[in-house]
Amino acid sequence: MGFLIDIAKRTKSMLLATATRVQIHPIEAWDLLYILSQGNDFVLGDYLSRWQQEANKGLHLITGRQALNSDYEKWDWLRNPFPPGDEKPSTFGVLRKQINLPNDKFTISGSAFNDFTPPQKAMVNKIFAEDFLKNHNPFIRHIIRRERKFLETTINPETDQPYLKPIKVGPNGSGPFGEKDEESLQLSTHLFDAYVLAEEFSQLLGQRVRSSGFIKTMLLRRVCSSMYAGLSTALGILKNWVKDTEEEDEDYHEDSEAEYGEYREKAVNINSHDSPFKNLAKEEINCLERFVKLLEEYQGRDPKYDLLKRILTESHLEEPWINRGCIVFSQYFDTVKWHCDRFAKDFPNVTFGVYADSDKSGVYEHGIYHRKSKEDIKKMVRTRQIKLLFGTDAASEGLNLQTLGTLINLDLPWNPTRLEQRKGRIQRIGQERDEVWIYNMRYKDSVEDKVHHLLSRRLKNIQDLFGQIPDTLEDVWVEVALNNIEEAKKIIGAVSENDTHPFYKKYQDQDSIKPVRWEDCAFVLDNYEKKKYLMQGW
Repeated sequence: MGFLIDIAKRTKSMLLATATRVQIHPIEAWDLLYILSQGNDFVLGDYLSRWQQEANKGLHLITGRQALNSDYEKWDWLRNPFPPGDEKPSTFGVLRKQINLPNDKFTISGSAFNDFTPPQKAMVNKIFAEDFLKNHNPFIRHIIRRERKFLETTINPETDQPYLKPIKVGPNGSGPFGEKDEESLQLSTHLFDAYVLAEEFSQLLGQRVRSSGFIKTMLLRRVCSSMYAGLSTALGILKNWVKDTEEEDEDYHEDSEAEYGEYREKAVNINSHDSPFKNLAKEEINCLERFVKLLEEYQGRDPKYDLLKRILTESHLEEPWINRGCIVFSQYFDTVKWHCDRFAKDFPNVTFGVYADSDKSGVYEHGIYHRKSKEDIKKMVRTRQIKLLFGTDAASEGLNLQTLGTLINLDLPWNPTRLEQRKGRIQRIGQERDEVWIYNMRYKDSVEDKVHHLLSRRLKNIQDLFGQIPDTLEDVWVEVALNNIEEAKKIIGAVSENDTHPFYKKYQDQDSIKPVRWEDCAFVLDNYEKKKYLMQGW
């Protein structure tokens, strides 16, 4: 980003193109606009602009999470940058003429509002009444957004074909497997008892400590991923409490760092003096010990692995998915490693890969693990030496897996945007098949199952200005885990279901797409002009 900011200051024109303008948080879209704004007041205003100085508040305003009350505050967000007159001649154009603001000027002083006539002040109020913040903010003005759905369903009049080749999800576009209530995985009596103990531990911890919901529900989130991940977490907590030393459990802490990704600053060091796990209460220890005892005896019977094996190697769903190529995702490396070891033992003749953070990537050949670089694994997938790949969410961004036609989610991320990122690894340009198959696994009556019931009917319609699933839905997971169901429902109810957001209204309309005659580019980029300008210094 530093390079782009530097070069933007010396560039007359700049176009930024990205397939994922927002990966985790909308502030990333602001970062792109900030690059474009270098030396260009018309993008985000000058350096004193509210859009520059209060980036997060600006995002909250345009997504409807905050509002402006006073006329002076509204004026401050409107005047710098003031919109071009041709964007809306009846308001922006008229006001520009009335105050003699040239077309190439985009900032007005804050005190100018005091000198406005009553009709001019009324015009400012009219601008906001007509949804200035929603439909005429800098993001809408300078970001062109195209959705896959639009590109796959809209016919290009010049080719009489969709702009993008449609890639359906599920056989004949039926959607992901595992979404029906009867498709959730039933736990055996002993494993369900262990899960209930994990819930009890989270409740006990929540009553005693003031840590974030992320920490309070750590064990529950991991046991939702796999029984082994829950077991390793519980053992790590107990081990450090029992030893009561300052030694660091490197494996446990390293996994936490790698798996939590952007949340790693929240990852708890269970050896620190202020850790909520450092001085567990007697009933918390008792709960964990019972949990560990059950899983040590029964964790080898995880129903997720049994289903995974059937899906991959049998005609359980249409055909063995390994024939079509498959990526298997989990949030946690513990879950990935355990499933890989089991699969390698049961199918030693199958060569498959592991793609994860740090130095954990590698390949299983003849049942034996060999460490490999991520680049080696990418090449092996691309050249079809590998048709099965296990990965943590390190593989959900920036990895192209067009040669694989199926995806299995061993767990459902507590940040639901991750599901879309995972799907994007195979549902992308260059995918060799007309449809991709996806299976979402979850234990019956688990937190994941309860959240699925709460969100499944609404998730397709819930999106904010940037087409993301709002970050606030992460809190739904935590509230359900802490058994605050009514609070979870309030969070869901507060999220807008309006799926025709401003980006859709402005850019998805067929009439807004103008044909481009690319063959005419020769007149702009002919060899003489290129040589002339490239030989000049910056």
